[in-house]
Amino acid sequence: MDRPIEPKKWTPRRLIVVLGAGLACLGCVAVLIANSGSSQLSVAAERVGITAVSRRAFQEYVPINGNVQPRASVFLDLEEGGIVAKIYLESGNAVAQGDLILSFSNSAAQKQNIEAETRLIDNLNQLRNSKLTLTQSNLILKDQLLDLEYKISELERTFQRFEQLTKAPNAQLSREQFEAVRDQIAYLKEKRTLLIERIRRESELQEQQNTQIDASMRRVNRNLEILARIIDSLEVRAPISGYLSSLNAEIGQSFQRGQRIGQIDRLDTFKVRAGIDQFYVSKVVPGQRGKFEFAGRTYEVAVTKVYPEVVNDVFQADLMFVGGPPDGIKRGQTLQIDLSLGEARTSLVVAKGGFYRHTNGRWIYRVAEDGRSARRVDIVVGRQNPQFVEVLEGLAAGDRVIISSYDSYNDVDELTFSDPIELKGAQRSLEDADTNDDNFNSEPDQDLPHRGSRNHGPQRHRLAGSAR
Repeated sequence: MDRPIEPKKWTPRRLIVVLGAGLACLGCVAVLIANSGSSQLSVAAERVGITAVSRRAFQEYVPINGNVQPRASVFLDLEEGGIVAKIYLESGNAVAQGDLILSFSNSAAQKQNIEAETRLIDNLNQLRNSKLTLTQSNLILKDQLLDLEYKISELERTFQRFEQLTKAPNAQLSREQFEAVRDQIAYLKEKRTLLIERIRRESELQEQQNTQIDASMRRVNRNLEILARIIDSLEVRAPISGYLSSLNAEIGQSFQRGQRIGQIDRLDTFKVRAGIDQFYVSKVVPGQRGKFEFAGRTYEVAVTKVYPEVVNDVFQADLMFVGGPPDGIKRGQTLQIDLSLGEARTSLVVAKGGFYRHTNGRWIYRVAEDGRSARRVDIVVGRQNPQFVEVLEGLAAGDRVIISSYDSYNDVDELTFSDPIELKGAQRSLEDADTNDDNFNSEPDQDLPHRGSRNHGPQRHRLAGSAR
């Protein structure tokens, strides 16, 4: 009987196919494991700008824009309003202290002034009469004391004569007369004691009252001076010598008390008022110095006052010219100042390029030693200026890093290059930047994160080492 032949389950051909598929799967798994957690992007080497991290003298400063203003300005605010009667000087003219600028007409204020002045004068006369009455009362008491002293003196002489007569053998004097004179002297002496005490107390009271009356009289006189000044204020005069920069008044125009009608500026000295980004509000203090260029020369300014109030993300500071303002500088001129925020010291720095705007200094691409790739590394930055940023952690001197823009890299972990990247162009750019920063007057980079920055795109590309 024939027996059926069962086919073999694992033929050599099937084994080869299964083994090949398994090896392919293992290869795919190995590739996935190798690339897990790491993203790559191929970039043309000529499209990136690189530089070397270096250790050098570094100074933190911030570029600011300042407006030249008069050092002192006086506003013309009205003490008393009225109707403009006459204008003697127009805006734009030089004025001397005391010059009459314009005059007002205000009959109501003049009438009130007359009534108030009359009341004050009456009050002043009453105070003077009170003071005179106190003086007269004190003089009357002293006159009474003088009369009493005289009577006592006369009686004492009479008593002495009576006393001599009583010792004579045939004296024509009664005992009653003798004792009457003696008792009267004692009475007058007691009365004198009381009068002296009264004069003393009334003198003390008079002194207190005179002090109060004198103070009241001084207040009345001050009020009279104020009334006179109010009337005088109807004629507006220049409080200082300077330049009448504005006068907003027309003949017949009515103004209320306290309104501002003009401004006088002193043009003998100037200051600079600068707006600075709020990021630096804790770093700017009086005494810090800055530099600016004017007419081909470098000048210094120093911070004299900081206004901590922040408006629209900006605070204000006043700066004075060190050694005097430049010749030819004008009111309202804008100056570009590099304000120093600290002393220069040696630090590890990297040129600030487009990368800083993208990463805000949190990470950077570091180029491998063979120049064929660049890997993302975390860094910690410290101080900065428009050209450089201080590196505190993550890099070492001599490291090559990419500082051009990262906008098209999608934050990948690694960049690869078809050709090895070179540092020559970037190294020259870094040397140029070193020279400019040492001068402390270089143009700022557009990537500085504050509103006061000035935009200098070509300078940024030069620092980045990218000529393309």
